[in-house]
Amino acid sequence: MVGHGSYRRKPKDQERAWWIRVRRWRCQACHRTTSCLPSFLLPWRHYLVWVIQEVLVQRLEVEGSWAEVVAGCSDQGLPALRTMQRWVAALADQSPDWLLAVLAELANQDTKSPWLEPRGPTVLGIRPSTTAAQSLLLASLDLLAWAKSRWRELAGYGVADRLAFLGHWGNGRGLGRLV
Repeated sequence: MVGHGSYRRKPKDQERAWWIRVRRWRCQACHRTTSCLPSFLLPWRHYLVWVIQEVLVQRLEVEGSWAEVVAGCSDQGLPALRTMQRWVAALADQSPDWLLAVLAELANQDTKSPWLEPRGPTVLGIRPSTTAAQSLLLASLDLLAWAKSRWRELAGYGVADRLAFLGHWGNGRGLGRLV
């Protein structure tokens, strides 16, 4: 890989935006280019990953109404309700494929994971009405716990970093967009 310039990106939180440079790389063998996003960004999204995760957790795990999500996650109208709804819808669309990939990884690496319980998710205390998106957020905790035991670089990652970890993990496996 050879340095191939950079591009500007304007990530936002609920209050302001920053300009950063994202480095691009070019493979000398296949001539394709790629970027190395910092861990606080997800591909194709303008908001910081912790803002997106907070919305997803409030809507899917806490099961808050949209009014509660807006009250807890939006400051001065940012992010907008429609933006938050798109994040939840995008996760819902991608979750089935991503959940299968996470479960396959857990099956290969952590055979004692409760997610591999043959009697189904109700043994884990998960209601039968739980969506794939909700299950993916929960299973990402087990995947992160396994990954932390394998890679020292992840030692500082916690619950608040699971979406960033999951996004980068899946992107490295060609799963595409998560949110």
